[in-house]
Amino acid sequence: MTARLDLLTERVALTPGDDVVLLLDGLLAGPEGDGSLRVRVTHLGEPVLDTELAPGPADARGRRRVALGPLPAGSYAVAVGGPGVALTTGLDVLDDRARRLRYGFVADFRPGRDDFDDLADWLRAAHLTHVQLYDWMYRHAALLPPDAHTLPAYDDALGRPLSLATVRAVVETVRAVGGRSIAYAAVYGAGREYATAHPEQVLRRRGGAPWTLADFLWVMDVSPGSAWVRHVVREMGAAVEAVGFDGLHLDQYGDPKVALDARGRVVDLAAAFPALVDAVRDRLPRTTLVFNNVGGFPVWSTAAAAQDATYVEVWPPRTGLVDLAALVADGRERAPGRPVVLAAYLTPFARGSGPREVAGAQLALATVWLSGGQSLLLGEVAGVLTDPYYPRHGSLDAAAVAALRAWTDFAVATADVLDDPGARDLGPVLVGGVNRDVVLLGADGEVPHGPSPRAGEVWVRPSEVDGRLVVSLLDLRGQADTRWDAPHEALEPATGLRLRLRLVAERPRAVVGHPGGGPALHEAPVRDAVPGVDGDDAAPGGGEVVVDLPPFTGWCVLVVDR
Repeated sequence: MTARLDLLTERVALTPGDDVVLLLDGLLAGPEGDGSLRVRVTHLGEPVLDTELAPGPADARGRRRVALGPLPAGSYAVAVGGPGVALTTGLDVLDDRARRLRYGFVADFRPGRDDFDDLADWLRAAHLTHVQLYDWMYRHAALLPPDAHTLPAYDDALGRPLSLATVRAVVETVRAVGGRSIAYAAVYGAGREYATAHPEQVLRRRGGAPWTLADFLWVMDVSPGSAWVRHVVREMGAAVEAVGFDGLHLDQYGDPKVALDARGRVVDLAAAFPALVDAVRDRLPRTTLVFNNVGGFPVWSTAAAAQDATYVEVWPPRTGLVDLAALVADGRERAPGRPVVLAAYLTPFARGSGPREVAGAQLALATVWLSGGQSLLLGEVAGVLTDPYYPRHGSLDAAAVAALRAWTDFAVATADVLDDPGARDLGPVLVGGVNRDVVLLGADGEVPHGPSPRAGEVWVRPSEVDGRLVVSLLDLRGQADTRWDAPHEALEPATGLRLRLRLVAERPRAVVGHPGGGPALHEAPVRDAVPGVDGDDAAPGGGEVVVDLPPFTGWCVLVVDR
């Protein structure tokens, strides 16, 4: 799966005190692969480590380990150079590994699966810290197969052949790279057999008809303390303990929102879901829990539940990049300090992974990242989600893998300023209209730009982190629209741009970077704005400064003392 030369981190999640180990694939120099490596580690443009290291011997796969030792908490860019080698990646070290949840997926549990080395390397390449094992179970109402110890192979409810041995191998693969395995579990879905045996547990519509999903799953009563809740919580606990999962992905289907129980009483699902999540937490106090707010329902109530992420599966009418940004902002405000994860399935990848599909993914991913969130999109081995039924995922070709890895590396390396818990969108008060605090200029004056993602403009999104102004730019000038679930025009290089900023720092230092230039930020000169040259309304006498931006394609991040 990997290229001849590749750089990965051995573990996807690190805490202070952990040894940071790089994995280098490919020859270093000469026929024996001898030679030292220059390793440079930076934190938001500040050098942290710059040294020569001798890699360990190559293993049977031609892989060498490069041990860096521990690093303090932070997000880092790594560059490795040597004879015939010039590679980069990103990594982060967190005091609380749950604070930054980069979500992936696995959906193939067929008997005899044996590509776990490739799976491990993809989890490393995509920096996936938490991995959802989708539809691994025997049945929705009976997660473990009968006689699981003596008959570990089984067919799921749709007839897919599965194996508990494969499920356990995936769990161990995720654990081996430092990640956490998150088992899919529907909170209220049951098959016909269970629903027929327990009609008193089925939710009903007005008129008495049962709530069903395509005549395949029956929606059960999740009222606090109900027989179904007691049953499904027992099933979840048994599955975690039997298989060794690190967490549960608690799924629902978005409907119903209000229903009737078997006795005709109203069940408000928005009120019932938080109690269900808390019941699972009581049963599994140390297990990672992620609840699915389908279309945003009901994030206003579940945000208070005892879970580890605010997770939203995005559906129409939320169809624009602006909606992704708004969902992240809403989740961050409702549960400060808790990671926000969006699942926005990209249907164009069902037809291929060409430049237009990749551009669509880059714009959607960058929107979520620069807003302070994470995305569930990548998983399996070079897989990409196109559908809510994860076995129908798409595949990335080599060019798409390289393009998305570059953007992912950059997002990881700059995460400390992108998802800082205290950061908020200052665009509406600094950019556009009467606001002149942040102005984007080109050779012919102002470039079309604004504080929200609009086709034909550059989206300029400032925030403040630790006294520094963080300005993300997403170039949408070549796009006809800003739908997130759509192919887009391939991103073109932006050149000759500069930002005019109102700052009060006496000698502001600026660093800037973009995915095409590697994951690191680099120092950028700051000069006083010149009226006429930098806009007719530029303040004289040093009231404003200008930072020239490097050429970039799609996305750029500037960090400057405010």
